[in-house]
Amino acid sequence: MRFTSCNLTTFSRPLCLFWLAVLAIAGLPLAAQTPAAGWKEVQIPATGSYFQRYVPRTLDPTRPAPVVVFLHGAGGRPELYRNFVLNAAENAACVVVLPKSSSNLGWGIGNDATTVQESLRLVREEISVDPRRVAIAGHSAGGAYAYLLAYGEASHYSAVFSMSAPSYPVSAVADPAYKAPIRMYYGTEDPNYGSAYGALKGQWDRLGVRWEEDIRSGFGHNTWPTATMTDGFRFLVSQSYPEAGTGPGPACVAGPTRLCLQDGRFQVEVAWRDFQGGQGVGSVVPVSAAPGVSGDSGLFWFFDAANWEMLVKVIDGCALNNRFWVFAAATTNVQYTLEVTDTATGQTVRYENPLGRSSPATTDTQAFASCP
Repeated sequence: MRFTSCNLTTFSRPLCLFWLAVLAIAGLPLAAQTPAAGWKEVQIPATGSYFQRYVPRTLDPTRPAPVVVFLHGAGGRPELYRNFVLNAAENAACVVVLPKSSSNLGWGIGNDATTVQESLRLVREEISVDPRRVAIAGHSAGGAYAYLLAYGEASHYSAVFSMSAPSYPVSAVADPAYKAPIRMYYGTEDPNYGSAYGALKGQWDRLGVRWEEDIRSGFGHNTWPTATMTDGFRFLVSQSYPEAGTGPGPACVAGPTRLCLQDGRFQVEVAWRDFQGGQGVGSVVPVSAAPGVSGDSGLFWFFDAANWEMLVKVIDGCALNNRFWVFAAATTNVQYTLEVTDTATGQTVRYENPLGRSSPATTDTQAFASCP
């Protein structure tokens, strides 16, 4: 049972308060309400620090929110990054948390790990958070601390985004259930591009961590194109931590709204929302109706079984770059969320198209580092 609020068209105010009290006494959960869009500064009593929290206008209040923790650079503070992350948060429809480090020298000093943990705990007290989509990112020293936190302990972060980060050794991924993928940004004029970028790529390859890059010519350590932050945040919210109990397990079970590819290893589902506020899930086009499809591809329809909306392919690219690839093409401008899950590992990648945009093609050749 989940009681969210009192409906005064159904209950009187005293009766509402009575039932809220009953639920609280009984120990039943009261759902977190989505706060107003915008910035809020929150104090962290446990460490004496604070964080800045942003709720985007684009956040869907009917679903648990994806969260991005963003760590500032050495000598910085959260306020300096607010304008940089704002548009990215709106585009990715995610809550952003900007904690303050205990020292101006960087991260990993004092109670920084507790500050990050407490920031997330306090956010969860006021917002319904999607536990599978809590990602971590940062700039410079914050970017390095982001990957050290993500891989140094079983932190359950779904993905990492580092910007201009120095290189620190990671000997092993502590979480036995999941290796969070990482996206790295460097400007070619950044000293860390020459000293850290190559070492980190080699490190992630050795550890079996899926990585992707955004290298921009002419940019330095503290500069980047607007698209870099937006693309980085979209990458973060597209990844999901495996659900409890997943991992090596049964193959995909095909159904009217579930497509199974690559001999049942990959599960594909899509949800949509139209301009009138209608919403639903994509229906799989039967193979008999689409004889041209193969075991690595399939089709969905949204509104009419005779009007096919989306083609999805999962391609075995293991021989070329040790990855399974995801390609998709949709002839629509409605909002949709495409989810592809590797049932052998529990990893999910997510692709989203906002309402009103003609859907671009998806050609993700880095999707799953789970060969063979």
